[in-house]
Amino acid sequence: MKKKSSLIILISLLIVILVGIFSVISNRPAFENTLVAIGIKEAPILQANADPYIQELLEAIPVSKIVPKKKNASRIIWQVGRGISYPNYLLRAQKHLESHGGKVLSMEEIHANRASKVLLDFVAPFGDTFHIEMQMADTFYDNTSRLAVAFYTNSKLKLFSSHLNQLKYPYSLLITPSEMPELKNELEKLNGYESVIWLPMESKQKIQKYKPIYIHHSENDIRTMLQDAMEQIPSAIGVATRFGDRAVEQQALLHAIFRPLKEHHLWFMDLTNNRYSKTQEVCDEISLKCRLEKPFNPNQTNYSDYIKSVLRMAQRSGKAILMLPLCAETFKAIENLEADAMEQGTEFISLSHIFQKE
Repeated sequence: MKKKSSLIILISLLIVILVGIFSVISNRPAFENTLVAIGIKEAPILQANADPYIQELLEAIPVSKIVPKKKNASRIIWQVGRGISYPNYLLRAQKHLESHGGKVLSMEEIHANRASKVLLDFVAPFGDTFHIEMQMADTFYDNTSRLAVAFYTNSKLKLFSSHLNQLKYPYSLLITPSEMPELKNELEKLNGYESVIWLPMESKQKIQKYKPIYIHHSENDIRTMLQDAMEQIPSAIGVATRFGDRAVEQQALLHAIFRPLKEHHLWFMDLTNNRYSKTQEVCDEISLKCRLEKPFNPNQTNYSDYIKSVLRMAQRSGKAILMLPLCAETFKAIENLEADAMEQGTEFISLSHIFQKE
């Protein structure tokens, strides 16, 4: 009887073991992911073409180089190009994974003394878990970020013509139409630049001498004034506000200004920093290319902080505009601009190229 009982117990144990083995085999990906998660098994060594989905993910981020996992290392290294921030890369990875049925387990940026890195854990759509260390490569990701530079032109132009001619990157000049006659000779001495109509518009300040567009002007008056401005500056690629903090709150006035601009294929920049501005709303209504920009304001910031903020904006959003007055302090402040932009992988382009992508 004892032998019979022992045999029954042994058979039962064998059945339990066989059922367990079958369950593991039938759900092998989940079992292996569990082993990886608790550290019993290492994560799979990822090759660029290990799976069609992984190849798509690498291209979507994009990853410039894969460094195979070294012995005793817990993570594979993905190198990404400079010029795009880690949060931007991680958002791309998360969006791609979730849209294909994968899942991000964790994302963490680690700040070290010499360089930062990101730890990324995710489950791919086919079930495997990956543990990635994301690093910045020594090379830049092509065309990741762009920067345009513009200066307010005034009667001091003649003092800085040589400074402008020494710039090794494209730039634009904001020119007030009524000041064009006195600036014309100096402008002809410059090697190359883009012209922007710096259009005086109604403000809370007293600006009569600049011949601004007022709210009480009729649509015909406005069209005539804009035509005169375009004749004064025939090479203009766009229009930017000079003053205008009151004008940009008036939808009817903006409609009257924007319609002729659209007919002449000119874009518009609102520099007023007025939170009540209707510029974007009206631009959307008539499909005019517009941007709301914050130019340098010495009453709110200093040169160093402003330039750093614009460079960060270029890196985060892909493009930005640096807008500065023509003065000695400006050229002192931008002495290292080219090097700073190059260091983060930002390319200098003209204002017209900024608006081409709008």
